[in-house]
Amino acid sequence: MTSFQDREHAFEAKYAHDEEFRFLVSARRDKQFAHWAAAEARLSGADEDALVASVVHIQDGPGHEEALLSHVAAMLTAHGAARPRATLVEALGRSATEARQYLMDHPPAQTEIL
Repeated sequence: MTSFQDREHAFEAKYAHDEEFRFLVSARRDKQFAHWAAAEARLSGADEDALVASVVHIQDGPGHEEALLSHVAAMLTAHGAARPRATLVEALGRSATEARQYLMDHPPAQTEIL
C-alpha cells in the first residue's frame, strides 16, 4: 500500500469507530434516560422494562431527541408525574454525559459490538 492508501484506510477506520461510538453512547443514553423517567414515575419491574423497551424502539435519526422527550413526557403525565420540559432536557443531557463517560472508561470489546 502507498502512504496515501494507508492514510485513507486509517481515516475510514476512524470514521467507522467514531460512528459506532456515537451510536453506543446514544443507545446507552436513551436507556439511562428511560430508567430515570421510570424512577420519577415510580415504575418498577415489568412497567420499567416496558418503558425502556419502548424508548429503545424510537427510531434513530432526525427528530430522535424530540420524539424521545415527547414520549417520556407523555408517559410521565399519564402516571401523574409530569415534569417541565427543561427538567427532561437536563436529565437527557446528564444521561448523555454519563453514558459517554461510562463508555470511555469501559470500552466495549469488539465481540460485544457484533
